[in-house]
Amino acid sequence: MVAVIGALAVLILAACGPPVPDRLNVGYSDARQLVVVTAPAWGSTSGSLTTYERDGKGWRLVHGPFPTRIGRSGFRVDRHEGDGTTPAGSFPITGVMGRQPDPGARFRYHQIVPGDCWISDSSSPSYNRLVRATPCTRPNEDLYAIGVGPYRYLATVGYNIDPVIPGLGSAIFLHRHQYTASGATAATSGCISLAEPKLLAVLRWLDPAAEPRIVMGPDAWLVHP
Repeated sequence: MVAVIGALAVLILAACGPPVPDRLNVGYSDARQLVVVTAPAWGSTSGSLTTYERDGKGWRLVHGPFPTRIGRSGFRVDRHEGDGTTPAGSFPITGVMGRQPDPGARFRYHQIVPGDCWISDSSSPSYNRLVRATPCTRPNEDLYAIGVGPYRYLATVGYNIDPVIPGLGSAIFLHRHQYTASGATAATSGCISLAEPKLLAVLRWLDPAAEPRIVMGPDAWLVHP
C-alpha cells in the first residue's frame, strides 16, 4: 500500500509539471545547473527529480522528472544525525565518485577503494569527511562495502560542510536506488536515490564549472505558486 501511494504521488507531481527554477523559494547562488527534488509532503519518502541548465536565454529542462526515493522519515530543515530525514534546502554538489570505474563524469572522479570511510561519528574530528580507515567501523560508512549496491556511483552533496557542525548530519549523497528482497525500491537513510541509468545520465551531465546545486523539499515549501 505504501509503495502504491508513493507511486501515485510521483504521478501527481509529474502531471502538475516540474518545478520551474524561477519559482523556487530557496536561493541557488550562481549555479548554472540545478537538480530539483520535490515530494508531496514533509513525511514523503518518494518524490521527483528534475534537472535544469541556465544559459543566456534562461533555464531549460534537461532531465526528468525522474521518480526518486528520499529519507525514510521524509524531509526536514533542521535534521540531525541518524534521524532518517533528507535535508530540505539548497546545497552545492561537490563531487562524483563510486566503486565502479569512471562512467564519464565531468567532475574529477574518485573511484572508491578498500579503506575509504565516510565519518558519521559526530564525536570524531573528521566528522562528515572522507578518510582512509581500516577497519571502517559503525556508525561510519564503509564506502567500498556499500559500493556493491547504492554506492556503485554517487554525487556528494555539500550539506553540513561549511562549517561542519557535529551532530547536524553526514554523508548526504545522490546515489543509486537500494532494493528490497522483492525488488521494490527502498527509502534511504537521508540520501536521494535514482535508478542507475537515470543517475548516470545526471552524473555525466554535472559540470563543476557550472557550480551545480541541488535544491530539495516538499513541493508547497520549495515552490511558490
